[in-house]
Amino acid sequence: MRTLHVAALRRVLALSLLSATAIMSACSEVTVPNYNSPNVDGLLNKPDAATVNTTVLGLLVGSRSVVGTYGQTLGIFGREMYNLDQADARFVLSWLLEPLTPGGFGVDIGWSATYRQILTGQTILDIVDKVPDYSTAQKEGVKGFAKTFIALAMVEQLRVRDTFGIVLEVDPTAAKLGPFVTREEGFTRAAALLDEAKVHLAAAGPSFPFALTSGFAGFNTPTNFLRVNRGLKARLETYRSRWQDALTALGESFIATTPATAATLATGVYHVFTTSSGDAVNPMFDPAPRQLVAHPSFLQDAQRRTDGTPDLRTGKIAVSTTTLTSQGISSNQRLNLATTNVASIALIRVEELVLMRAEANVALGNRGPAIQDLNVIRTIAGGLAPLASDFGGNLLDELLYNRRYSLFGEYGHRWVDLRRYARLGTLPRFTPAHRIYPIVPLPADECNQRKPEPRGCVQVSGI
Repeated sequence: MRTLHVAALRRVLALSLLSATAIMSACSEVTVPNYNSPNVDGLLNKPDAATVNTTVLGLLVGSRSVVGTYGQTLGIFGREMYNLDQADARFVLSWLLEPLTPGGFGVDIGWSATYRQILTGQTILDIVDKVPDYSTAQKEGVKGFAKTFIALAMVEQLRVRDTFGIVLEVDPTAAKLGPFVTREEGFTRAAALLDEAKVHLAAAGPSFPFALTSGFAGFNTPTNFLRVNRGLKARLETYRSRWQDALTALGESFIATTPATAATLATGVYHVFTTSSGDAVNPMFDPAPRQLVAHPSFLQDAQRRTDGTPDLRTGKIAVSTTTLTSQGISSNQRLNLATTNVASIALIRVEELVLMRAEANVALGNRGPAIQDLNVIRTIAGGLAPLASDFGGNLLDELLYNRRYSLFGEYGHRWVDLRRYARLGTLPRFTPAHRIYPIVPLPADECNQRKPEPRGCVQVSGI
């Protein structure tokens, strides 16, 4: 076990404690003491359950803090949307026209947040067994929750850096830098953490020692949260094309198709937002719009229902009376993902799980089960006619279409999906000069302190 150094950890953990307090105080079902001056020394040297519980929820806050970054930035890379902020042309110049460079605009894309998450999670794991007012089962619950969110942070960053790899360990003393590992090694470690978390959660008893937000309704006990852990494991296995492992994890998740209703597909875990002081509002809410607009192809490419109207999922965008223009790009199609600034954003839900099961069965050649799941999504989410049981068309095309429309604006799934299937070249370009990036370089701060520089410290020109 590492020796923890207060000076190195103070800033990260204080931020975690304060952020968690904001989200907890915004939820009526949670009552906590005043942590406006969090006691980091107490957390590290003589931890008690109340302070550790708040730090655990700091992981949830940290995870929520990047959903807008992934949704918007990777959404731009995947041509789901544009940011046409009239006050900042870099959202077009830097993300559509110029090469990505380590010192360039916005290339962090969750890198710093990921390692704050990992450091906070590792600290929790180091101190949890020292908490005298936790039972053995409660300690298991804390470990299972923390390892799940550490793994989630790793996987999210692997989606951005891909073959450039990531760092797995953070030295709190800052005396040495953790080595870079390959994409495959990163996925292997994240998978191991999720499986270790599964064991912890199974031994965690009937309840967590900490309270969760309303976004975890139905998944706020160790037993039910374990099903979320398995859903996240299935997502990871899908990313590394381990299809049978994905199906196994899905079988242990909260996947459901009966009854097949919109409410069923929406069931899952959500990040919640409030307007309370110190809390955050939904980063995808921009009704005017002021800066966020949809790529016109989302409406243009939609399949038609039997009455000639477009796929119901095109309701995620709306034609606006405002047209935004920047650097030759114009759009009057605003995002309609959030109806208010406190609308929730899904972390993972049944609709994605069903699509993952369909994808695994497509890859394994199990056309019947794949068509059955795709028809659930087509008919319920899209209002489209079902595919015939003997459908002879390209099921991968149908799968990617439904992932595009079901997961629009969430975590940049489309960009990741098209890279996984070597289809980035099919993305539309508003002008011939626009670039499509397959990967994002490392931030300059990470490059400057390492000699030799990691392989991700390069310019990415795009295609």
